[in-house]
Amino acid sequence: MLVVLFTAHQIATERETTLLHWKTRLATIAGDRARLVSGWLTARRADAEVLAAFPAVRALLTGQGREEDVLARHLTRVASAYGYVSIVVADADGRPVARSAPEAGAGRPLEPGPQAAAVAASRQPRFDFVDGQRLLLITAPVFSDGLPAGAGGDARSLVGVVTLGMRPEHSLFSLIADDAESTRTGETLLVDVDADPPLYLSPPRGPAPRDSPVVQRSLANLRDLARAAAQGREAVAETVDYRDVPVVTAVRRVTPSGWLLALKVDRSEVLADFERSGRLAGAAAAFLLLALAGFLVALHREQQRARLLQEQMRGARAMAHLQGYADTIVASVPAGLLLLSSDLHVLSANRAFLEAFRLTQEDVVGRDLQQLVRADRLVRIAGRTLETRGAQPAAVYDLYVYARRETKPARVAMTAVQMADDASPRLLLVIEDLTAEERLQAARQQSEQRYRDLIQGLDAIVWEADARTFAFSFVSRRAETVLGFPVERWLREPDFWVTRIHPDDREAALRGMREALAAGRDHEFEYRAVAADGREVWLRDIVRVVKDGDEPIRTLRGLTVDLTELRRSERALRQSEEQLRQAQKMDAVGKLAGGIAHDFNNLLMIIRGDSDLMLRRLPAGHPLRPNAEGIREAADQAATLTRQLLAFSRKQVLAPRLVDLNAIVASVHAMLQRLLGETINLVMVTAPDLGGVTADPGQLEQMILNLCVNARDAMPDGGRLTVRTENVDLDEAAAGRWSDGRPGPYVMLEVSDTGAGMDEETRSHLFEPFFTTKEQGKGTGLGLSTVYGIVKQSGGHIAVESEVGRGSTFRIYLPRVAAPPPAEPRRAPEPATARGSAPGESLAPGRGETILLVEDAQRVRAVVREILEMTGYTVLEARHGAEAVEVATRHAGPIHLLVTDVVMPQMSGRELAQRLATLRPDLKVLYMSGYTDDAIVRHGVLASGIAFLSKPFTPDALALKVRELLDGVADAPAASGGPRAR
Repeated sequence: MLVVLFTAHQIATERETTLLHWKTRLATIAGDRARLVSGWLTARRADAEVLAAFPAVRALLTGQGREEDVLARHLTRVASAYGYVSIVVADADGRPVARSAPEAGAGRPLEPGPQAAAVAASRQPRFDFVDGQRLLLITAPVFSDGLPAGAGGDARSLVGVVTLGMRPEHSLFSLIADDAESTRTGETLLVDVDADPPLYLSPPRGPAPRDSPVVQRSLANLRDLARAAAQGREAVAETVDYRDVPVVTAVRRVTPSGWLLALKVDRSEVLADFERSGRLAGAAAAFLLLALAGFLVALHREQQRARLLQEQMRGARAMAHLQGYADTIVASVPAGLLLLSSDLHVLSANRAFLEAFRLTQEDVVGRDLQQLVRADRLVRIAGRTLETRGAQPAAVYDLYVYARRETKPARVAMTAVQMADDASPRLLLVIEDLTAEERLQAARQQSEQRYRDLIQGLDAIVWEADARTFAFSFVSRRAETVLGFPVERWLREPDFWVTRIHPDDREAALRGMREALAAGRDHEFEYRAVAADGREVWLRDIVRVVKDGDEPIRTLRGLTVDLTELRRSERALRQSEEQLRQAQKMDAVGKLAGGIAHDFNNLLMIIRGDSDLMLRRLPAGHPLRPNAEGIREAADQAATLTRQLLAFSRKQVLAPRLVDLNAIVASVHAMLQRLLGETINLVMVTAPDLGGVTADPGQLEQMILNLCVNARDAMPDGGRLTVRTENVDLDEAAAGRWSDGRPGPYVMLEVSDTGAGMDEETRSHLFEPFFTTKEQGKGTGLGLSTVYGIVKQSGGHIAVESEVGRGSTFRIYLPRVAAPPPAEPRRAPEPATARGSAPGESLAPGRGETILLVEDAQRVRAVVREILEMTGYTVLEARHGAEAVEVATRHAGPIHLLVTDVVMPQMSGRELAQRLATLRPDLKVLYMSGYTDDAIVRHGVLASGIAFLSKPFTPDALALKVRELLDGVADAPAASGGPRAR
């Protein structure tokens, strides 16, 4: 019978093991395939949301655009590139407003009416199968702000939907193919159990009519299994499939669609190997049963009789000696024993207690503990031990014995004893009388305890180890907090220390340790160790070699100090020093660039001025006119480079005002579309509640254009460029990334691309002037350095994230201003060209006014004088400030305007203007310079009421500025004489 039961049990266990193995396998495969399908669906939804955020789509749906044909061509390119049959843009009622060109043989056009209504109701993207599961539709809502759908209950204005159609048989269904699994009957199906009635989305291998009772019953089983899984129960079970065949099925939910993925295998295949082994086991069991049945029965009966007799004899002997053993044990215990009741009355005392304290039974039994001895602390602890029914370790007490009128030190341990389930607890005191020798021993133990407490309290690991094997014989508890391993493991494993050293440091650490041991000297060394949670921990070992005369070194003792926080602080300090060095380097390069630009602008002033004057004198068709035009064009290009150098060196003149960065981004949108081309998808995401910033609008436009052109060059084969704005608040940690960073509110401008990315070496030189990764002749290397200068001069910060092959992200942080920015956007700057007057054109005419020209560069002074005289002004000239004062004093007539350089020897232009103001209070002043001076400009911001003209400038710019000042209609204090640098 036992054999039969055992065999049956083994068969049942083997069957359950087989089923469990298959269930685990199916659950794992189903989970992997569900994640694969979820990832694919998420990518398709992202395609729909990108199109929904496309500005042309929103413009068409809101009635702000009428370029249906342009949008249709764009949709056709997207459909062809990503394998979609059709893409349709429809309004909120499902009426198509734009669609891609139909695919050859696609049949009737796609009509997303029902899907649009469902999306309008849920305000969430959805997935639908239509046309008999032969077409998969991905539908996403289009909101007025262009952002993707949020959580449920989104209250934003819905303007329409975008629907993408794709054939699933070559994309989605191939993901769930069962070719990779070695099963004969395995099949993976996608099921919509939330439909009414439920249905299979992917086609089954066999016939499965929707109206078949067997098919509906199998779908109902899958729905019940999905509900059980949602409640935390097992998601694998034995069911019946659409063929009415028993199967083992595993299900998983597929996000974001809500569908169900079901993986099933026929039950006959699952149990095939088990059934073969079960038949063999049954035959063997039957034979064994016939052979051993008689012998086992007889042997069992004989053993029962012998065991019963032995138990009876053993019980009798135990009962006879139990009382004697108990009395002997209690009497022979060398320590005193007191048994107390729950109210601390003495119930019994052993002989050792009575002899130690020279008492009798009458002195002890029946008395309250407080009547026997005076020890308040002992009484309190005894009462607490009874309440908790626990135990207290041994402690030393001074017991004053009333009967003997003397104090004796004793070590007392106590524990609560439950005599019976329904009885009150008793308290057992174990009392050791401490003689003089024992008192010394107790003091020694207390000293050792204090030493152990000191060792365990150190902020370092104290250890002792064998010098030959490095096996630990003692380790303090601090080891558990440093590396996370229990002390027992340090002591148990002989090679624990060696295996914990980081693999990269192990050889050097062991070599240094062995060399120090060979020399017999104390030593220190640092290394990395691997903690229990995988962290790298920096440690310093301070090792003392324990010597015993001339004997070989056997013991090492030492301290291990955790240096991780110190190393982290050192690393942070190095990063700060690197940031400071980088800032100093950029500042030094900026000063050099500014100085070069200043001197070069004076030369360009001469070249540009002379070329313009030549062109005014040369008639059309003159053979030298192309040469003069070439000189002027080269001067304009050189002026653009110098302006970029001035932007990097933060010495350009800014006209800052409170602006809305969203308006700036919107103003450059059209230009960016032309610059980027059709292969780059431009996505703009602006924060609706964006704060204002104080900056020069033109410089912000230039900054955005430079960043976007740089991103375009990184994506020669096309990609996605995203421009995003957002309000951010930088804390101390975030602001600490920059040496001059301050926490507070900022407006962030983010420009990210999907291009080639950059390595660390490239990023370290990114903002240096003339640094470029482009081919020779393809770039000046000043685009990003100009961006850096504009950001720094505007009081902001810039951060870059990039990896090779992962694209780049530039984030600009500008200080946020609480006041609301102006609503009107600026017009984006158009690509500049060198401008000059044709021979027939005339400059803004003068009216004979007298102008005092002060310029220390002789050739610049000559060019400016010739322009002014050509325009119709009377010009008085001076080489420097002292000479100008002398000329102004000597001249008897009026002087209407002072045109002066800013930086001159002996006296600056600002000082000259102040000196002449006392002589001629009505004198107007026009400053000109190759770069700014703090007397005129503070931190690059022009002071109110000061007119400024930057070199090099054209004759038209000079004549116009002079005329405006004399007429009193100048609307801007600063002007540039040449084209704006891009």
